[in-house]
Amino acid sequence: MKKSRIRGFTLIELVVVIVILGVLAVTAAPRFLNYQRDAHIARADAAFGAFANSVQLYQAKWLTQGEPETPVSYGSGTIYPSTPGYPMSVGSAPVDPTVGPIRGSDCVAMWNALMQVDLTIRPLTSTVLPSDTDIVSWYTSSNQCTYYYTTGYSDGEEMPLLLYSPLTGIIEKTTGRNNA
Repeated sequence: MKKSRIRGFTLIELVVVIVILGVLAVTAAPRFLNYQRDAHIARADAAFGAFANSVQLYQAKWLTQGEPETPVSYGSGTIYPSTPGYPMSVGSAPVDPTVGPIRGSDCVAMWNALMQVDLTIRPLTSTVLPSDTDIVSWYTSSNQCTYYYTTGYSDGEEMPLLLYSPLTGIIEKTTGRNNA
């Protein structure tokens, strides 16, 4: 009768395997941690792209309705156009659709009226970060709305930004720090 011999791992083999797994963990961990930042960037890109598409669709609808000075039926809320037909204010007519200015509440109201996403937004009060919302909105004296994507970012880090000018329809996706 043959005797079967069952062998296990030697201590040296076990140590070698643990060392190899440790090296793999050290080299792979930063790559996996970076996926979270990539996911936030992708979410910001998707939201900002949806906003840009909504602005373009609003302007297209404005053109097909004969360039009215009254609100165009698009999105939710009463969205008034600027002179070239881009969304400029919500709820009340713009101060002057030719030159502005944008009122402080207009940027947040436009985001909410044009977008149907699960991102939360608030106006800038004193600082962008820390923020308990996904988007922080700010308007500038140059008649431009700035939307900061804040989720997953700390103070001092570059974060995704969307710049929107209702007087020209120019939308720019970029990155930056809290400039307000």
